[in-house]
Amino acid sequence: MTMKKAVFIFFLLSTLSVCAVERVSLEALQSNWAKYNNQMVELRTPLVVCGSFYDSLVLAPYRLFCPEEIAEGLADGDSTRYYEIAKRNRDVRIVVHCRNDYYNVRCGDQVTKIVARVTSERHLVTGKPVHTKHVRVPQLPKARKGELRIVGANIENYFADLGGYATKRTTPKQQALKTQKIVKALRQLNADIIACCEMQVGDKAPQMLLKELNKSGKHYAFVTMPLENMDRIGGCILYNTERVRAYEQPLSAYHDTTSHYYGRMFVQGFEDLSNGERFIVGVNHFKSKRAGRGNYDTHLKRMENTDSLLAMLPRAMELYGDSDIILLGDYNCYSQEQPIQTIVRAGYDHVIPTGDSEAYSYSFKGEAGYLDHCFMSASMIRPLVWALPWHVNADWYYSHGAYKLKDKSLHRYADHDPIVVEIKW
Repeated sequence: MTMKKAVFIFFLLSTLSVCAVERVSLEALQSNWAKYNNQMVELRTPLVVCGSFYDSLVLAPYRLFCPEEIAEGLADGDSTRYYEIAKRNRDVRIVVHCRNDYYNVRCGDQVTKIVARVTSERHLVTGKPVHTKHVRVPQLPKARKGELRIVGANIENYFADLGGYATKRTTPKQQALKTQKIVKALRQLNADIIACCEMQVGDKAPQMLLKELNKSGKHYAFVTMPLENMDRIGGCILYNTERVRAYEQPLSAYHDTTSHYYGRMFVQGFEDLSNGERFIVGVNHFKSKRAGRGNYDTHLKRMENTDSLLAMLPRAMELYGDSDIILLGDYNCYSQEQPIQTIVRAGYDHVIPTGDSEAYSYSFKGEAGYLDHCFMSASMIRPLVWALPWHVNADWYYSHGAYKLKDKSLHRYADHDPIVVEIKW
């Protein structure tokens, strides 16, 4: 057989293989993967993008939520309901390896048709991009006259000193772009108080951010716990000095200044300059989870964080002379986990919405949920107008340092969505 003839036969067989496409529903495919192994299929079941990664999309018939967001239990789940949700998520999800421009795919996008080859790993592989239809990102309501806007925002390892913790691969240009994206988002939020997690302790990082933020015409100042360790993540509260003033000193949940959480969990008293109302704002960043399962030890650390927080609040009410409290931050716990439920049982209302397709602030391996929360004391509930997540980050493609791209948008300035709260006395 000549080389030319062999090439022709190979091309013909390949063409016939590609053309032999069988239409199949998602249910039929997932119930009998072996039947379709190594075949080309056309999947027409309407699907939703649940995760976007560098070489694949995670799709499902509906948005998938972490079991811990729905079923009460410990960090690894300890209820029948938990395991039912985990199994259902595994059963309905599908992974498609494709050649998409992942930076333009958003979780929540719709997919109506896929033509791909089924693999023995129960995945689909296509040499072409999967067509996705963008779904409009919900817009935040505009602040009305007299309302005070308070935001909790994880800004993901914002450091002024490069080369230290979590920033050793960051360049000055990348740092400048991250600052630009954060400032663009904060200006659009137009908040009076912003409780930030994952900002470098000390004065350098807040001052670097405020230098750009204050170019908008407003004047923001900041409050943080005084620490000299410049290679540590802390918390910071930015506030509009034309609308509120900070009074007394910030109070940490931890007495020991060497504690990893001394600068990550604290409260500050504020006064609304328009009416003299006083209230207490807390920023909290609990112990992070490890990737995957086996989080019982980190769960215990988050329970310790919870106990320290609740023990501090009576001291805070005495120091600031007020019982109106709002607690924000990255708690690294989903809504039904024990630390969150412990805070609720202590008398603090969990005011963010739950139970619908937009109720989340974070996405991990194709499952969404709240790691960022807002709690209010009973007296603080009365002036509450609304509390919502702003889906500006969690839905977009993530890789370490996504701001390395030449992307001037405000999207994905961090990995968590901010929680936005409006109050009116």
